[in-house]
Amino acid sequence: MNNDSRALTQEDIGFFGMRWVLLVIASLVYFLLYKDTGRTDIGGNIFVTFFIGAVVNIAFLVLAYYPKFHKAIPYTIVIGDLILAGLYAGMGFFDDALLRIGIASMLMLTAAVRLNFLWSIGQVVAVVAVVVLELYLTDSAELLTAIMPVLLPQLAIVAGLGLTAIGLSYAHEKSGEAQKAAVERMNWRAKMMVDNMRERNRVIADMTATLSATLNPDKVLETALEAGQYGVQSASRDRLVSAALLFRNDGALHVATSRGFNRNDTAGVVPGQSGILGRALRECVPVFSKDGHRDAELQFFTAFQKARSLLAIPLHANYDNFGVLVYGSEDSDAFNRDDTDLLTAIGTQATIALHNAVLYRNLLEEKERIVEVEEDARKKLARDLHDGPTQNVSAIAMRMSYIYRLLERRPDEVPAELKKVEDLARRTTKEIRDMLFTLRPLVLESQGLSAAMEQLCQKTLETHGQHVAARVGSDVEAVLDGHQQGVIFYIVEEAVGNARKHAEAELISIDIQRRSDVVVVQIADNGVGFDADMVNANYDQRGSLGMVNMRERAELLNGTLSIESSEGQGTKITILVPLRQIEDGARPRKRGTNPSMKPIGSPRAPANTSHR
Repeated sequence: MNNDSRALTQEDIGFFGMRWVLLVIASLVYFLLYKDTGRTDIGGNIFVTFFIGAVVNIAFLVLAYYPKFHKAIPYTIVIGDLILAGLYAGMGFFDDALLRIGIASMLMLTAAVRLNFLWSIGQVVAVVAVVVLELYLTDSAELLTAIMPVLLPQLAIVAGLGLTAIGLSYAHEKSGEAQKAAVERMNWRAKMMVDNMRERNRVIADMTATLSATLNPDKVLETALEAGQYGVQSASRDRLVSAALLFRNDGALHVATSRGFNRNDTAGVVPGQSGILGRALRECVPVFSKDGHRDAELQFFTAFQKARSLLAIPLHANYDNFGVLVYGSEDSDAFNRDDTDLLTAIGTQATIALHNAVLYRNLLEEKERIVEVEEDARKKLARDLHDGPTQNVSAIAMRMSYIYRLLERRPDEVPAELKKVEDLARRTTKEIRDMLFTLRPLVLESQGLSAAMEQLCQKTLETHGQHVAARVGSDVEAVLDGHQQGVIFYIVEEAVGNARKHAEAELISIDIQRRSDVVVVQIADNGVGFDADMVNANYDQRGSLGMVNMRERAELLNGTLSIESSEGQGTKITILVPLRQIEDGARPRKRGTNPSMKPIGSPRAPANTSHR
């Protein structure tokens, strides 16, 4: 066995104890055999052999206790046994056959516990040689010849016990080597597990840092898949394929990023309605499956056709499914519980980061939209100032110049002209006040939407001679805050302005009511109407700025705007504002932009919920 093992192993303690037993038993049997023979050297022989044996045994214990002396242990045992066997032989212990066999066998068998195979052979040879030499030296040739029939069985027994000791030493050495190999394998596995755990922890830490630091959806998905590759503990990691499938405008799942996909796979599109994907998206939990070539949707991806273990993790946030992470391996049962928990955590963190990235992108888009709305409002104000007050002021200046010349030629006509200038100035003042009212209706801030609608009707009639009738439900103002009332007012004012300019209507009616879970705003006129389909077509090219302004302001409330009109039949504009989001205080959000390189439509709600 290995003599470099730690101090005081079980073998050391066993050898030390058995040697004390040997000394005690040998001394006791020797005393009992020869106490009645009249020999006077019994006590001295017992003392010398016991003392030498004790010294050798204690020396062994000291050497075994200090690892740096372990190499000296086999020398101590063999030399000590050789000396001890010689003392036993020289002091008559071997005169008795039973004692000879017992002492020799105990020396050899106990040494086999602590010596390796080669040292055990040497120790057995030395002990047997002492036994044979003792017989040869103490008896004459004639006596040896006479007692040879008796000695041969004894020697055979001693030799057999020696071989047994050698066999035990060999078996013990092999057992120790096997234990050592088993320990080394366990240590290697433990080291691999520790290294793997460290690698997993590093990947998770890097993923967490990346996901918390980036608002780039592409980076989010790349990091999630990379973390997933390192998250699998089994040997199937090298054969793992994975993909992030996300919804786009067509409502189908597209490959946003992948590992192990070929070019055809990356262009794949699946509906996400059946198989492992459909189940994961419906139940919003990780789902396992086998045999990718039999899956209703994953079979269309070459990378998953040989997979014998599949795991789908939905990218689910709030009431929306953004898509799904899919992992596949050619190994059976490749994903254990720890793998699943880790991959699920990765999917959860990726979904949160993905959701934040989408919200950030939507925030930027909404910011740009608000800037565009404000820019359009400034352009509209500039047009209105140019077409109205600016023209009137120019007319006043021209009439004042005319009046100045008229004073010299026809003074009697001057009062009439001054009256015209006064009327023009008053009309200009009304127009400017009307513009100021539409820009910032103070009555809206102080008295609410109903009073603002009433004042809008009055000013439109006073300034432009257009009849407008408004009706606001008594419970509408209670569910709208100041910002929301302001947005609705601007939409109504824009619609009234468009109808006044283009509809040639006798009456424009405004109706704002709460109906179930929405606030319904309708602006209708009995004018000439227009081709609504043509206006909607021009909307895509931003050909109708009035329609653009109203639609984008409606989107600020997460509402919808529709137009009903035909030539000669008048026009009706309807705005629907979801009341649930208003009452919950939720801010409007444009749902779902594909975190991949192309924009997508809304994330799809789970099939087993009522949220859309």
